[in-house]
Amino acid sequence: MGMESFDTAIRYETTPDGTRLRIGHWPSDNGGNRRIVLCHGRTEFLEKYTETIGELAARGFEVWSMDWRGQGASDRALKNPYKGYIDRFESYIADLAWFFDTIIGSSDGDGDGDGETLLMAHSMGGHITLRAVLEGRVKPDRFILSAPMIDLPVAGIGRPAITALSWAMTGIGLGGRYVVGTGDYDPARVKFDGNPLTGDRTRFNAIHAAIAVNPVMALGGPTFGWLNATLRSVRVLRGLSQASPRTCPTLLFTAMADTVVSVTAQTEMGAALPDCEQVQVIDAHHEILHETDAIRQQFWGAFDEFTSAA
Repeated sequence: MGMESFDTAIRYETTPDGTRLRIGHWPSDNGGNRRIVLCHGRTEFLEKYTETIGELAARGFEVWSMDWRGQGASDRALKNPYKGYIDRFESYIADLAWFFDTIIGSSDGDGDGDGETLLMAHSMGGHITLRAVLEGRVKPDRFILSAPMIDLPVAGIGRPAITALSWAMTGIGLGGRYVVGTGDYDPARVKFDGNPLTGDRTRFNAIHAAIAVNPVMALGGPTFGWLNATLRSVRVLRGLSQASPRTCPTLLFTAMADTVVSVTAQTEMGAALPDCEQVQVIDAHHEILHETDAIRQQFWGAFDEFTSAA
């Protein structure tokens, strides 16, 4: 997919609460009537998925995606745009429901709703979309999760302390402060060696090259407000998964070398969902779709089998 064709697929739309979101829409290569809604993780943006979007289009999928509020080229909430912030995850879920109902729902021209709709989401996007599906806010025909942020990798005695600190900081009006040890995006500090996201140097470099071309895409660390909202939503999601959830056929990819999100929580969620197949991707770091060719081939092999069973 050339960048020119990529750019022409992007536009802006305004949500009911006045937030301007950046949206992408790409036709399938063969005119197929199946669509896939691609939802990103924290810090991510449309251009990061250029390769994946091309692969989906080649498989006959019409692709829809958007930059979440607070990242990419969508509106950001704080004066310092580098700060990763959200007031509550319900804001993300409302945006997703609006995206499905208002933007995608009215896109096929004749309004007949023909064709299968799949939802594919990574990391934080996996958390948001899973909540939305379990709450009945969106109803895809099939659901693909890539290293979903079911929970953060925080356990033991440290968890109550982190929970209490993030709640207190947010409660006294300091939710916009960075979590300790994080800060603004700094290209001078970007290093491939030892990164927790991917073992593929070329794809790693391409992400940061895209940010260098368009620095507005950069996002720094999370704030206490984001952390507090995340921990609250984790509790909500856990309750939903334990309440005899009804959902659609689901394929859950777990990166077994992941240190960014909890691997154990993904396995527990996979067992709790009634129609879910978990694929454990050995040696994969957090960003499976930006990993080495060998790891990505495992993803696409399982994806193709899952989607051909429709």
